[in-house]
Amino acid sequence: MPHVLEIQNFSAHIGGKKILWDVSLAVAPGEVHFLMGPNGSGKTTLATALMGNPSVTHAGGRIMFHGEDITVALPEERAKKGLYLGFQYPVEVPGVGFQGFLRAVLAARGVALPSEADFRTELIAAGGGLGLAPALLDRNLNEGFSGGEKKRSELLQLSIMKPRLAVLDEFDSGLDVDGLRAAASALKSFVTPATALLLITHYGRMAEYLRPDRVHIMHAGTIVHSGGKEIVEHVEREGFENLLS
Repeated sequence: MPHVLEIQNFSAHIGGKKILWDVSLAVAPGEVHFLMGPNGSGKTTLATALMGNPSVTHAGGRIMFHGEDITVALPEERAKKGLYLGFQYPVEVPGVGFQGFLRAVLAARGVALPSEADFRTELIAAGGGLGLAPALLDRNLNEGFSGGEKKRSELLQLSIMKPRLAVLDEFDSGLDVDGLRAAASALKSFVTPATALLLITHYGRMAEYLRPDRVHIMHAGTIVHSGGKEIVEHVEREGFENLLS
């Protein structure tokens, strides 16, 4: 079985400035990977490049998704193939209803949809497990949500969309202890032998609840160190400095 994601010597720039240099990383089905590193190391740029953000210009290498080259694919094509990006700061989208948004996404992927009433019942049940009040599901997407509610909203979207790979950027920021536990529980349920997770983070606290198969350290736009969960423990104890060379 091919890797869910294989990044091969990928380089990119933004506005003429090279940000990513020969990044290589492979995620197999059923795996959880952490991508860590100090501020400005290129983690968020890599996440947006994976999703096809047009502000990030390809400058070399390839991105393979389930054995298919998606290096120059449009963002909507990547999403239809099952790639999901969770943002560090989810935006509010006025005028776009939460439930309508999810139904439109699923329809675009060719998913057979239940009635609106049955769909709402499903959302309420799934949202309840994440601590999202039913009233929030009747709002526009993320409109008026607190920071923690936006993160729980993205977890709900993840559970309903069921992508093949979820890339979550700084997902643990802004979550309290209860929110962190709820997020970890939802992410454990998401990862199956057919799906995978790439979690981008500064801190290792999520590793207390979600054991990573591989941990990668990014610095100056490239991967400088990879290993197991012991890397998280090292970072928590001593910081990044002696892993950056």
